[in-house]
Order: sequence, then C-alpha cells, then structure tokens
Amino acid sequence: MCKARSVFTWLIFRCIAACTSCFLMGAPAFAGDWPNQPVRLISPFPAGGTADILSRSLGQELSEQWKQTIVVENKVGAGGAVAASQVARARPDGYTMLMVSGSMLTVNPNLYKNLPYRVDDFKNVSIVSIGPFVVATNKKVPANNLVELLSYIRQNKSGVNFGSSGVGSQTHMASEMLMHETGSKMTHIPYSGETLALTDLIAGQLQVVTGNLAALMPFIKSGDVKAIAVTSSERSAALADVPTVKEQLDKEFDAQGWFGVVVPKGTPDDIVDKMEQGIKTAMASERMTKKFQDLGLTAAEHGQAYMTQRITNELASWKTIIAEQKINPK
Repeated sequence: MCKARSVFTWLIFRCIAACTSCFLMGAPAFAGDWPNQPVRLISPFPAGGTADILSRSLGQELSEQWKQTIVVENKVGAGGAVAASQVARARPDGYTMLMVSGSMLTVNPNLYKNLPYRVDDFKNVSIVSIGPFVVATNKKVPANNLVELLSYIRQNKSGVNFGSSGVGSQTHMASEMLMHETGSKMTHIPYSGETLALTDLIAGQLQVVTGNLAALMPFIKSGDVKAIAVTSSERSAALADVPTVKEQLDKEFDAQGWFGVVVPKGTPDDIVDKMEQGIKTAMASERMTKKFQDLGLTAAEHGQAYMTQRITNELASWKTIIAEQKINPK
C-alpha cells in the first residue's frame, strides 16, 4: 500500500513539473530578460524610400541600446495591409514590431471594407517622426504660389492631374485635404510608389504632386519642379523660403505625415514600456536628429498615449474627408 502511494505521489509531482515546464515555455517574455534574441522590425515600405531609411536608422539605434540584433524586413503590398495583417497574427512576445504610416491606421480603416487587420489588433508604442508635405508642380505650370495654382486649376478646362504613391496613401490624402479645404478639383493618378509619380511630374504627365519633402528636395534644387507650399502649420526649416498653405490662404491648415511603431495586441505592457523608452532615447540622439533633418522630418518622442489619441482624432477627421470627397478605393 505504501509503495503504491509513493508511486502515485511521484507521478503527481512529475505531472506538476511537466505542466510547469510547458507553461514556462509558452509564457510570453518579460521586460527583465527582454530582448534575449533578435527582434524583427517589419517595414511595409519599399527598400530605399524615406520610410525604409527611417526603419533601418531606428533599428540601428535600438540594436546598440538593447545589445541585440534588429532585423528590418520589407513586406510590401496593398498599402501596408500585407505587413499589418502578418504582424497582427504574430506571437505577442515582443519580438515582432511594425513600422506604420499614419494612413495605415487612420485612412485605410475608413477606406476599405475588407481590410485584413483592425486598428485594435495592435498596441501602440510610439510615433517616431512627423513631417510636412510639399505641394509641388511641374516647372511649366504657370503658377508660383498657391493662389495662382488654385486659379490655374479652376481655369484649366482639360483638367489637372495630381499623382500620389497610391490610393489612401499619406501623399494622396494630403492632396484630398487641400481640395476639400479650397473647393478645387483635380484628377487623381495613383502610382505604386512616390518615385514613379515624381518621374511623371518632371516629364509633364502630371501637373501636381503633394509629396514628401525628402523625395522632392533634389528636384526642387535642380529646378525640375517648383515648390508651391508646405502643408504644416509652420514653415519647414529645410524649405524656409516656401510659405505654408495656412499663410497663403489665411486659414487653418495642417496636414502632416507620420510614422510610428506598433506591436501585436497582447504584447506584455512592461515590454511595450521598454520599447517606448528605447525609441524615446533613440529619437533624442544627435545621429537620428541629423538623419531626420536630412529627410525633411522631425524626430518625435510621442509615446503610447499621444499616439492612441492622435489615431482616434484622425480616424474621425479622415472619415469626414473621405465621405465628402467621395474617395473610392477602386
């Protein structure tokens, strides 16, 4: 009887030990030992573009801080939906991060009915950069300021074409916002990337592009395109002689693109907090500040609370503009 009881007790302890081992193996990482393996930073943007440079620069800074490899992976497609849907389904253990554009979380949910991800599939970590767009024209367009450009648009009977890096992209929505606020009408020509749109702007196939400052700057300097206005509420230090939309129209206008980092829902809060602090430190470095200035962006340190509130506000404002502008994703 005693022997049977001993065997039974031994089996119970073995079961408890096995269950405990399984639990520990399946448990998420905690900030105390995180990161103890390479971290993936998924970038939904093409290699070599502004957002890709941003992702790789941030990855380098975080790698040095955390003494761990940050692997930047480009997962391009469907306006960021390919990357976002993959990260939404990733294990929430702190080893998968996603670089997002503002439009991925504030425009796309309003524009596409069958989006393969939801805003609440993610935990917000931090906005990492904010920057204005530049309203630019082909050099032959007879306009040197925004008032003249709007007059040209209204008088041009054959229509004026504007290009963007895709339907629902930040560059597309900045132009839509400008048309919404001024009552002007242009025909949207979407491209699979900003570089292609700028190529056609220079060639004269497009008359207008509202694009990223970094992408446009070489062509502004060469005289191939004209900078008409910047879309932020204040002038950009990189284009100090170009007035804002707000200045030229004497009305409130502030359209800025932003990029941020999110992780899968369910990622432990202490890991998210450590990520936020790491990004804050990275953004404050002189190297990152200089890199962002070269890209025409402002390095930001806006954490979880600010990012969540900004997404909430922009979801509402873009919903209105999309409805009133009758924007169709087809």
